[in-house]
Amino acid sequence: MSRSFKRSKKAALILMVPTATLLMAGCSSEEPVETAVYQNADECAAYYNPPAECQAEFAKAQQLHSQVAPKYQSQAECEADFGTGQCEAPVATLAQNNSTATDPAAPAQQQQASSGFFMPMMMGFLAGQMLNRGGQSMSKQPVPTQPLYKSRDDMSTYRTASNQPVARQSGPVSVLPSKMQPKAGTMVRRGGFGAQAQQRQSSMSSGG
Repeated sequence: MSRSFKRSKKAALILMVPTATLLMAGCSSEEPVETAVYQNADECAAYYNPPAECQAEFAKAQQLHSQVAPKYQSQAECEADFGTGQCEAPVATLAQNNSTATDPAAPAQQQQASSGFFMPMMMGFLAGQMLNRGGQSMSKQPVPTQPLYKSRDDMSTYRTASNQPVARQSGPVSVLPSKMQPKAGTMVRRGGFGAQAQQRQSSMSSGG
């Protein structure tokens, strides 16, 4: 009896090892990276950052804005998620980024290329690795500079174009790099972006 009990106990311990290994493998070992959120380049410089670097990072976010922002078939659908007057046609952003263009036919080409959908206006930007130069391990996944938005249902939170919450106010913030990787913007149905924010708020309220 005692030998049988010892054998069964030993077998149970052996069977537990793979389970524990799987649980540990499922836990994320990713470390947060220090970055920052700002409304614009001027606010970035007001935090005692080099103005030239702030301008450069803000320009990167503006350039990425038209590529990653969620797209809507109409202005009304976009404003249903982001608020009245908070949406634009991509041509508005393209015109700003190409203000030095000399080709007189360029504006017409941009208008034709960008007609048919609207996207939310950029409400701020994530300053990428600007705060981490020389201070973070090079083996870490980088945090790209990118535009940030605010949903009409949650105007207190800066979000990435893929609806990932980042921060509730400007200044330094710690983020997980894997959740801050920009993706190409896709066509979104009305209520897609805002409804997700509203659902999260409802679940937080009911759970609290």
